[in-house]
Amino acid sequence: MSSRLPSTLTTPMLAQAEDRITELRGRLVPVDGQPTRFCVPQDKAATTAERRALSAVAERVEAELKPCRVRAHVDTVVARILLGFEQGRGRGGAENALLVAEYVEALEGLPLAVIQAAASRFRDKATILRWDPAWRPSPAQFADEARQGLIPLRAKLVHIRQILEAEVYVPPSDEDRAKVQAAAAAWLNRGGDAEPGRPRPSPEAVAAAREDVLHEHGAKFREVAVGSLAQLAARLDAKASAQKERVA
Repeated sequence: MSSRLPSTLTTPMLAQAEDRITELRGRLVPVDGQPTRFCVPQDKAATTAERRALSAVAERVEAELKPCRVRAHVDTVVARILLGFEQGRGRGGAENALLVAEYVEALEGLPLAVIQAAASRFRDKATILRWDPAWRPSPAQFADEARQGLIPLRAKLVHIRQILEAEVYVPPSDEDRAKVQAAAAAWLNRGGDAEPGRPRPSPEAVAAAREDVLHEHGAKFREVAVGSLAQLAARLDAKASAQKERVA
């Protein structure tokens, strides 16, 4: 049994939140260098109520995207849509069952919601893909039309997640900006000192320090290299002596 409290969200509340997805996502700003992360000013972020409603919408969309595991449900949808076409009439029971089975096989792994939506588009002659209404759709056409319905559902889920996962920040006030500008001006007025009483090193001093570090690293490398070569030479000498003893 679930431990979650009963939801107080009504259908109109969910519909209202769903209608605002485009607007709320339009307020997001991509984080520099991280195209999959977004941020949003606090005064433009989704409210707590909107976040709860969007979370519920996301759960519903996730459920709609799950593949249908009940073959009978798909069978029913296909049988109903075929009744609307002349080619689906006047067949025997076994022949109709085989025809429906071809569609069910083509639609395997697709969510029931997108299958039902595709059937409605065929019925209303308002398909996404090109189709001649004078002929019933083939199993492949039905499956392709259903897959087209996955695109907006997946996009909606991505947009909701971007809204819910966006980093909310408080923009700096005019007072904060003034403090930063004053601190920067004070640093510049010190003549570029790194710290009070500590002058910035000259380019010559920086270059000399770099040379010292390079010489130090070079000495350590030579020491390791010489030691390694000496150890290698000793092992080779020992191996040669052992071979001479075995030959003797």
